Amino acid sequence: MAKLSINSAWEEAAGFVRREGRLLFPISFMLIALPGALGEALAPAPGTGGEAGVGGLWLLLFLLALLPTAIGNVAITFLAIRPGTSVAEALRRGAARLLPLLAAAAILIVALLLLFMIFVVATAGLVPGAIEAAKAGAPTPAFSRAMLLAVLILLPIALFFSARLMLVTPLAANEEGGPLRLIARSWQLTAGHGWVLVATLLLVTIVYAVAWIAVQAVAGLVVVALFGQPAPGSLAAFLITLVAAGVTTLAAPYLASFFARIYAQLAA
Repeated sequence: MAKLSINSAWEEAAGFVRREGRLLFPISFMLIALPGALGEALAPAPGTGGEAGVGGLWLLLFLLALLPTAIGNVAITFLAIRPGTSVAEALRRGAARLLPLLAAAAILIVALLLLFMIFVVATAGLVPGAIEAAKAGAPTPAFSRAMLLAVLILLPIALFFSARLMLVTPLAANEEGGPLRLIARSWQLTAGHGWVLVATLLLVTIVYAVAWIAVQAVAGLVVVALFGQPAPGSLAAFLITLVAAGVTTLAAPYLASFFARIYAQLAA
């Protein structure tokens, strides 16, 4: 079993981003932050999702935005694993590994949904009245409790599997093979480090969420004070979306490089 040092991985990632930020941040903005910001800006207002197919069109745009995001993440990861590689080569690698990575993500999402459905059925049998509500197709407090119980049971399981499969993107960047190999290889490399990676994933998620919420809250207060409430399509809404894109632009290279350096240790 390979040794793993989370501190070393973070120091290597932070050092790499400091040295190569002039290359990484444009990739992060153009391929990761900007598509997400455009998707948010074009999201239909509440109550309009069913008019003239607006909701379906936005969903299509959201799915299309995943393509440059995946390419950008693979490209940054490739650069972090193989310093000295050109940006053009990293982008070509991102495009070449797009389909296996998306297929692996789709497999994992479908598996998670099936597992959730199984847990919902199982917990519905434990909550009186939940099964009857499900058969009737009417939401009731009993069915809501069954759903909540299923989520509470599934959440730690999903977190553990997410930690064991967190190397799928670095593997797509640096190795060959299809989606099933990416999943199996990530499971193999993270064996023996599951709970350390769970703690790492939790810490990263909490730190990023707190930072994102804090920046958004401060920016929101400033924007509201200067430009009023951020109604859809307004300048205030655009500025808040721009701030969110800025946070993503700064955070994405650090996160991708951090996971890349964890992979580099475990695959050494």
